[in-house]
Amino acid sequence: MRFDDVRILELGDRALFASAFSDNTLLLWTGAQKIELDVGRKNFGPAGAWFLLRALRENRFDLIVCHAPLHHPFGARWLLRLIGRHPLFLPSTLLRGSGVLFLRWATKTPIVVLDTEDSPAVNRHNLFLFPRCRAYFKRELPPDHWKVFFKTAHPGLPSARFRRSRFYGQCIEKLRPLSLGISEAKVAQIAGLPPASEKSADVFFAGSLGNSSVRARGVEQLRSLREAGYVVDLAESPLSQAEYFARCARAWLTWSPEGYGWDCFRHYEAAVCGSVPVLSQPTVYRHRPLLDGIHGVYYDVEDDGLKTAITEALRDKQRLSAMARAAREHVLRHHTHRRLCEHVLEVALGPPASDEGA
Repeated sequence: MRFDDVRILELGDRALFASAFSDNTLLLWTGAQKIELDVGRKNFGPAGAWFLLRALRENRFDLIVCHAPLHHPFGARWLLRLIGRHPLFLPSTLLRGSGVLFLRWATKTPIVVLDTEDSPAVNRHNLFLFPRCRAYFKRELPPDHWKVFFKTAHPGLPSARFRRSRFYGQCIEKLRPLSLGISEAKVAQIAGLPPASEKSADVFFAGSLGNSSVRARGVEQLRSLREAGYVVDLAESPLSQAEYFARCARAWLTWSPEGYGWDCFRHYEAAVCGSVPVLSQPTVYRHRPLLDGIHGVYYDVEDDGLKTAITEALRDKQRLSAMARAAREHVLRHHTHRRLCEHVLEVALGPPASDEGA
């Protein structure tokens, strides 16, 4: 079976497979806001619920991809938020968001779960998905996988007794890391930009500073580097995507520190732009990671770790050029959305059949 022939049902508020495998993916959208209907894309509702139940019973698909919802569809805090934002459309919004609950029905169709949220925990309302799925892919996967149950399945740090649980041990075996990666649309946009004739900045950063103490401390070190004579390009206002990519491409290094979560789109965007990402030390278990000194520059968040790492890296521009090429090649090979989807399919269904004789 080739992946282009796999029949995929994508359920959730993301369109990862619907974009990467659009010809053979049906998206049932469960997000709070409706999407525009198109071939292969439907808003979940009464007709979608009936369709999904029949699909589960009749095994109409080869794989179901479920995006783990951040909130329980009928959770009190989520209900209050919906009432405040969409009071007139509350019934349809609630039904649309309940799509994941239909996976409680029995089916022989393989299911995989994708959790790309910022939280390192698996929320309590998503725990029922573990017995249903073949693999649970998580972006912010703690190195000690048991910590996904911190204050969800366990009231605190999972204890030794909890870790002896056969059920939760089986859940742990299904956990897999997955990066945010970069879409093919962004790769094409970057490829279409005028090539940077030469580097004009030592370091570039554009992003929020208020969502992480790592960023708040680090930006002061960047300003200190600027005072020392380094060319530090700090975006003072929001940039268009094209300008953001262009300024990445003109910088030797792009600072990509931890935000709400450690994994960040900027890691992969910078690499495709030809800039070496500068990353705070990882706090997650990673999929096909960018390696220190090969694809990126990693720094310790304590003291002047960022400043020291940048000054040392900038001493060898020839090495930085080689690292930038290696990082771009690595991301295009492993972290485009299409390649991430193929990885999910390989884990769920096995590698595709050989095309020999085709």
